[in-house]
Amino acid sequence: MNHGYYVYTDYQCIDAYKLPENGDWSSCPHCNLVPKVWRFDNGLHTACGCGNSKYDHFSVQAESIMSLHKRTSGKRMDKYNSDQLRMNWNEYCSTMINPCSHGDLNLEGKW
Repeated sequence: MNHGYYVYTDYQCIDAYKLPENGDWSSCPHCNLVPKVWRFDNGLHTACGCGNSKYDHFSVQAESIMSLHKRTSGKRMDKYNSDQLRMNWNEYCSTMINPCSHGDLNLEGKW
C-alpha cells in the first residue's frame, strides 16, 4: 500500500491524464510507473498505479496558474513555475513524503 492506496502495475486515473512530454520524471517507488499528469487552468495533478480506482488515487500536486493569478490579483505571474509539478513528484519519489497534496494547497489558500 502507498499512503492507503493499493499498488497496481497499470495507471489508476481517468483518460484526462497523459504521459509527460518532457522533463526527467522519476518512477514511483511503489508501482514503478512514471506518472501521468493532468494540467488544466485550475489544477496540476499526477497519477500512477497507486490507487483504489481511477477516481480515487494517490496524487502529488502543484499550485495552478489560475490559483496564483487569483491569489496575487495577477501581479505576481512571474513567480509561476511551470515545472513545479515535476519537481514535487521527483521530491516525493526521493523522500517518500508528498510535498504537495490537495490538503497542503488548501492550507496555503492555493488550488
